[in-house]
Amino acid sequence: MAEQELLDKYAPTLDMLETKEAYLLDGDLYIRYEFRDPEELQTRMTYHKVGGDNVVSDDNLVLLGVWARAQKNGERVK
Repeated sequence: MAEQELLDKYAPTLDMLETKEAYLLDGDLYIRYEFRDPEELQTRMTYHKVGGDNVVSDDNLVLLGVWARAQKNGERVK
């Protein structure tokens, strides 16, 4: 079971509607983020390693291999 302290730390990110899937791995939060592209009006998915600031941006994107490792070895929290 995930530590409550970590869950509290990442609560703003976990509560966002756009966060569809989340895993904890080695104290870091990895999320699958889905949003509607305003230009093309299509749903897009991106994968992020969220830091302590709980900001989801292009600066913390991860590659699919990193995301797959988080899915396989991490603890699902959402």
